[in-house]
Amino acid sequence: MFVMKTVDDLWEHIAYVMAYAPQFPYRDFLPADEQMTLDKAFEQLRQGVLIAYPEEEFASKRAVLNAILDKSYAAYRNKDDLNACRLLNDFEDGIFQRSN
Repeated sequence: MFVMKTVDDLWEHIAYVMAYAPQFPYRDFLPADEQMTLDKAFEQLRQGVLIAYPEEEFASKRAVLNAILDKSYAAYRNKDDLNACRLLNDFEDGIFQRSN
């Protein structure tokens, strides 16, 4: 299964989620319990926030980024894919802007 370790991994995962969410392609080389799902994708995006901003002084930035993820996830669950993807774009913009 995909393990996020670096900001580069986060960058690639954001692109993957934007391209395929909410229905991810089936990967025949992965067992059923390791297939990507919307829940797993967003869990990994949240892990990426911690990788990008682990320092305590970025707690408010992490909160803002996680709030965007919450809204995007909810939009996908409500079948509002266009708004969900727009929110992921906002997340991507926010994750790579270094401000508190």
